[in-house]
Amino acid sequence: MSKLLLRTGAGLLLVLLLVAVGGWLTLRNSLPRLDGSFAVAGLESGVALERDARGALTVTGTHRTDLAFGLGFAHAQDRLFQMDLMRRASAGELSALLGAATLVTDRQMRVHRLRAVAHAAVAAAPEEQRALIEAYAAGVNAGAAGLTARPFEYLLLHATPEKWQPEDSVLVMLTMFIQLQEADGHRKLQRGLVRDTLPASAAAFVYGDAVEWDAALDGSHRDVPPIPAAADYDLRALGDLDFEPKDGRERPRPVAGSNNWAVAGSRTASGAALIANDMHLTIRAPNTWYRARLHLEAPAGAPIDITGVTLPGTPAVVAGSNGHVAWGFTNSYGDYEDVIIAVPDPAAADHYLGPSGSRAFSHAPERIFVRGQAAVDLDVVGTEWGPVIAHDAAGRALALEWAAHDPAALNLALMGLETADSVGDALTIAAASGIPAQNFVVGDAAGHIGWTIAGQIPLRHPGDASAPRLSTDPGVGFIGWLAPADHPRVVDPASGEIATANARVVGGADLALIGDGGYDRGVRAGRITTDLTGRGDKQTPADMLAVQLDDTAVFLERWRTRLVALLDASAMQGHPRREELRRALAGWRGHAAVNDSAYRLVRAFRKEVERRVFAALIAPARAQSPAFRFEPPASFEGPLWQLLEQQPANLVPPGSKNWRDFELVAADAAVAALDADCPILAECTWGRENVVRIRHPLSAGVPGLGSLADMPIGSLPGDSDMPRVMAPSFGASERFGVSPGHESEAYFHMPGGQSGHPLSPYYAADFAAWAHGTATPFLPGPTEHTLELTPLAH
Repeated sequence: MSKLLLRTGAGLLLVLLLVAVGGWLTLRNSLPRLDGSFAVAGLESGVALERDARGALTVTGTHRTDLAFGLGFAHAQDRLFQMDLMRRASAGELSALLGAATLVTDRQMRVHRLRAVAHAAVAAAPEEQRALIEAYAAGVNAGAAGLTARPFEYLLLHATPEKWQPEDSVLVMLTMFIQLQEADGHRKLQRGLVRDTLPASAAAFVYGDAVEWDAALDGSHRDVPPIPAAADYDLRALGDLDFEPKDGRERPRPVAGSNNWAVAGSRTASGAALIANDMHLTIRAPNTWYRARLHLEAPAGAPIDITGVTLPGTPAVVAGSNGHVAWGFTNSYGDYEDVIIAVPDPAAADHYLGPSGSRAFSHAPERIFVRGQAAVDLDVVGTEWGPVIAHDAAGRALALEWAAHDPAALNLALMGLETADSVGDALTIAAASGIPAQNFVVGDAAGHIGWTIAGQIPLRHPGDASAPRLSTDPGVGFIGWLAPADHPRVVDPASGEIATANARVVGGADLALIGDGGYDRGVRAGRITTDLTGRGDKQTPADMLAVQLDDTAVFLERWRTRLVALLDASAMQGHPRREELRRALAGWRGHAAVNDSAYRLVRAFRKEVERRVFAALIAPARAQSPAFRFEPPASFEGPLWQLLEQQPANLVPPGSKNWRDFELVAADAAVAALDADCPILAECTWGRENVVRIRHPLSAGVPGLGSLADMPIGSLPGDSDMPRVMAPSFGASERFGVSPGHESEAYFHMPGGQSGHPLSPYYAADFAAWAHGTATPFLPGPTEHTLELTPLAH
C-alpha cells in the first residue's frame, strides 16, 4: 500500500509538474517575435522593427502608412490586452470580456454611445488620416495573428481577442477624454446644488479663488469674493443641520499633477529651446505610454524622424521631438461640457421644452453583452444636446453636452507635428487637433517657445455655464467650435519661460474662451517658475529633471507655521497627544520625504480642517441632496485661508466655540485618524502612507498574478502641490527633457517597460530609473533585435 501511495504521489507530482511546464511554455509562446522576417498582407513596401536593450522601438520604412502598420503590429504584440481594455472601456463593452463585475461601469459609459461617435469620426476623417487609421488597424490584426499564442490575459480569461477596427483607435482616444474630463457632469451638478441652496454671496465665496498661489502666464488674478456678512449667511442660524463631514459621503478630489514647461534658447546651454513634460495619470502595469521612434526614409517628400511616447491603440507620437520642434502636454481643465436641465413639456409626454419649443426625447436601444449571463438592454434617452445622464431631485432629466460626443471634435491632425519645423507651425497644428483640450507647450531648434490650447474649444452664447442651465434658456448649449486661429496663444514671453501645471494659464477674454473646468491651484506652476528662474541662463536637460523631482513642501509651509502656533502651552496642557504632536513637528524638513513624519502630520491637519469647514459651509446643499458626494474644489484653499485668518464668528463650524477651538478639534481628529497606523507620531512618516502600488488590471482577481505582473511596491517621495506629484496609484506616466536637434543629450522615464508580458525582459525595464529619478536616454540605444516585415506575395 505504501509503495502504491508513493507511486501515486509521484505520479501526481509529475502531472502537476507537466501542467506547470506546459503553462509556462504556453505563456512564453505569447511573447512577441523579435528577430527574423515576417511576411504580412497590407504593406506598401517593407518596414523594420528594431528594439534596443530596454525594448524601445524604432520603426523604419519608406511609406507613412507602413510606419502606421509597423507601429500597430508592435503595439499588438506587446500591449494587445491593454488596447482591448481601453476600447472596451470607452465603448461600455467591458462586461462582454470581464463579466458582471464591470456592468455598472458599462451602463455609465454606454449612455454616451461612443462607439457610434468613433464610427462617425472615422467616416468623416480626411482621406489621409483614414488611410493611416486603416493601415494601423491592419498592423494590429497582423501583430495579433503573428503571436504563437494569445496574450496571457486571454489565456487566463479563456477568451479570444476580437479583431481591431479603425474606429477602435478613436475609442482609445476617447478613453483620454474620459480620464481628463468629466463624463458625469459632477462638478457642475455640485455647483448648481450649492448655488440653489446657499445665499448668492456664500455660494460665490465657496467657489472663490486661491489667488495667493496664482501663476498665470499673463500675470492675471481673478476677483476674490468677500466673506459673507452675518446678515447674509450665519451658520449659527441654520438650526439642526448636519455640519460635520461623513465618511462615505465625500467624493475624493481627483489628483492633478501634470507639468510641462519650455525654456527659451536664450536661457539654455545649447541655444535651442528646452521642453520638459511629465504627464501624470493613474499608473498601471503596463504603463499608459509606449516608447517609439518613427523614421520615414522618404524617396520623395520630407523625411520623418520623430521620437517620443505613443498611445497603444493609436498611430501617432503623442509627445516628444521631431528634431525641429519638441512639445508636451498638461490637462488644461477648461470647460468642455455643459449640463442642461430638460424642462418637461406639461402638454406632451416624453417631451421637453427647448429654446425653440417642444421637442421629443430621442430613444436609442443599446445592448450590453455580459459574459456568463444574459445581455442587458438599455434605452438611452437623448436630447438635442446629448444623452440624459441623471435626474434631479424634481425628477427632471439632466442632459450632458460634451466635446467627446461630437465627431467633429475628433481627428488625427496632431500627426502634423511630425513635420512641423517652427513654434508657429506647431501652434497652428495643435489648435486644429481633435484631442482632449490640453495645454500645449512647444519649443524649436531656433530657441523660440510657445503655448496654446490643443484640441477643440466649444463656443457658447454669453451667460453663466458654470452650473446646470434650463433647457428653455435662449443661450443654452454649444454653438460650434472656436476657430484654430482664435485659440489663445503665448509666444516668446520676455521671461524666457512658459510653465503650465493644470492651473489657470491666462485671464480676461482668453479665460472666457477656455472657461473654468476645475483648475488646480497654481502652487506647482509657481514652484516650477521659481525653480527655472533660479537655474540661470545655461540650462540643460539635467536641470529639467531636477525640477521634475522637486518635492519641496512650499504649499504646506504656512500650515506648519499655523499648527505650531496653535499648539501653545495652553493648548497642550492636559493633552499629552498634542504635546507629542508638537514634538513631532520639530522634525519638519520642508519636503514630502518618505522618512518625514512632520510632513504627513501637517498634511493631515490641513485636510481635516478643509473637509470640516467645507462640509459646514455647504450644509444646506448636503441636507437637500444627502446622496450626492460633495468635494471641495482645489480653489477652496483661498476661501479657507481667508476664514482662518479673519475668523468671522458667523462661519465658525457649529460645535466649536470659536475658530481656535475648531482648529484644535481638527488637529485632534487628524491625529486620531492616524492612531491605527501610527501609535507613535514621530514614526508616522509620509512613506508609510505614500506607498506606490502599480498593478496589472487582473492581479487583484487572479491569485498569485500580482507577484508576477505588478511593479515592486515601495514608498516614494512627492505629493500634490509640488512638481513631483506622487500618490499610491497616481504619478508621472512619463518624464522627459529634450531640446529639438539635441535628442542625444535628452532623458526619458516611465514607470514600467515596453512590454505588457511579465515574462518579457522589457516588462519592468524602466521602472527602477523612474522610481529613483535616474536619467536614461531619450533616444533608443543600439539595436539588439530586428524584425523585418515584408509584403506578402500575391
